[in-house]
Parts: sequence; structure tokens; C-alpha cells
Amino acid sequence: MMTSKEIVGAMIKDKRLKKVITQQQFADLLNVDRQYIWKLENGRVNLTMDYLDKIVVELGCLHSDFLVLL
Repeated sequence: MMTSKEIVGAMIKDKRLKKVITQQQFADLLNVDRQYIWKLENGRVNLTMDYLDKIVVELGCLHSDFLVLL
């Protein structure tokens, strides 16, 4: 079974690839190291909600793409 970090990371990677953005380009947009993007996409880091907000903006998607809103 996948962890929450792995599921969200896979979703981020899917959105990034659909935008045809490399890990390095995405890292530059977020002002982080490319390795951090790799770790994020592979469920190796804890993602804060504040950081998810930045990702949503940079990928031009919606929070509901990552979260089920009740």
C-alpha cells in the first residue's frame, strides 16, 4: 500500500509531466534544489500545506486535484 506522501508525490509528478516541465525547471520555479523535487515526487519528504499552496500555484492546478474537499 502506498503512503499519503507517495500518493501526493505521484500526483505532483503527474501534473508536472502533463505541463511538460522538467524537475529542474520545477525546482527553479519553487526556488529549491532538483533533488528536493525528486524526493517530493517519490514520497521521501513531508509536504506542508503551505508548500502545497506554492505547488498548486506553480502547476496551475486546483487544490482539489490533491485533496478531497468535504
